[in-house]
Amino acid sequence: MNGAEARARQLTAEKHFFDQAQPFFPLGFSIGYRNPGHWDVYAKQCPGYASAWQAAHPEGSTSATDGDRERAFRIRGVPGDVVVYDERWNPHRPKPSEIRFRSITAAMIWICEELMQEPST
Repeated sequence: MNGAEARARQLTAEKHFFDQAQPFFPLGFSIGYRNPGHWDVYAKQCPGYASAWQAAHPEGSTSATDGDRERAFRIRGVPGDVVVYDERWNPHRPKPSEIRFRSITAAMIWICEELMQEPST
């Protein structure tokens, strides 16, 4: 039961720290190409993941820091059937979501729309 209790504590802490960091703007991203139909998009992670772990495990230690870079999206597929997996850390949506596009260009336009947001001053 100890593991389930620790996981519940961590999930509660993750939601708290994630919500406290909203709205979050990564302010930059990079794209990596591996081979045809295989692209990865990296950006800063929403702050709170490391803080939540530390809050849930006060006796432990971690090398993770808030705001580390993460693979935010992965693009896989062939022309006519391209899938974008949204892998950004979000404790309210624990599994990566999948969105389908007809081309890598359309997928990248959507990803740019998601990531190229600036805070209003």
